[in-house]
Amino acid sequence: MNYLMMDPVMQYGPNDGGYAVALQIALVVIGIILGSWLFGSAVALITGSRQGKSNDDNNQ
Repeated sequence: MNYLMMDPVMQYGPNDGGYAVALQIALVVIGIILGSWLFGSAVALITGSRQGKSNDDNNQ
């Protein structure tokens, strides 16, 4: 009965989540990295196409 007197918050540790939490954290980190890369490449494509159009307009 002594274990019922313990604080449940004190029993929580970093390994209580198991592999599922570690997998979720890894997927979130990978998603953030891929999302930022995709956003950067989309911005580069948009600015590149705008610069190409403005160069074409100036040459004519």
